[in-house]
Amino acid sequence: MNKNYIESTENGFRDQLKNFYSKLDIHGALLGFSVAEIAEAKADSLFWDYCLNADNLIEKTARDYKKNKNLLRYGKGTEIFNGLPAMPALGTAPTAVAGNIQLRFSKKAAKAKSSPNYTKAIGTDLGIESTLTTFDPTVGKPVLSFYMNGGHPELEYTKKGYNGICIYKDSGEGYKLLATAFQSHYRDKTELPINGTALWKYKAIYLWHDEETGEWSDELSVVVKG
Repeated sequence: MNKNYIESTENGFRDQLKNFYSKLDIHGALLGFSVAEIAEAKADSLFWDYCLNADNLIEKTARDYKKNKNLLRYGKGTEIFNGLPAMPALGTAPTAVAGNIQLRFSKKAAKAKSSPNYTKAIGTDLGIESTLTTFDPTVGKPVLSFYMNGGHPELEYTKKGYNGICIYKDSGEGYKLLATAFQSHYRDKTELPINGTALWKYKAIYLWHDEETGEWSDELSVVVKG
């Protein structure tokens, strides 16, 4: 069965699950779903949403810990260390479910599509019609973010379907090519100023088959200290 209706991203899959179970309340009986099957779809959606939110919170805390770890080891001694970040509050977990939520979702979608009462309009409302689109490398725009790693900016971005990005830097004399990054992060190891601070600016553009393509990112400004 063609499964190109299943969202590939974690957040997209979360939204798809939430929409699917809510619309089953409308179409479920017509398509032959039992009350238990609809309840199972809801439980899968709620638990996936909780786990995804928890993962994002824990990941952010891990990044904050890393920043503090680098500050403790590499800081210049003038920074005020206020302790490690607090562990995030994850809230009350909903009822746990078995593994392979995606397989259960796929089977329910197949059941819906096999119903004699199924129409494309119902499938669109349930969010299980094809979402397959052609990748167009000319429309992408990188979004740059950063954190300080040992006093140096660590740039981050999302690769999506591209090979990487070309990073340009302005240290005060205009933009020049700094590096080509094929990973989702790049550490600028340029020598820091001997004294005082300096303003470093960055912009980037996606790389596709050895050519720059798409739109330029917004400018990212970072103050570094010597």
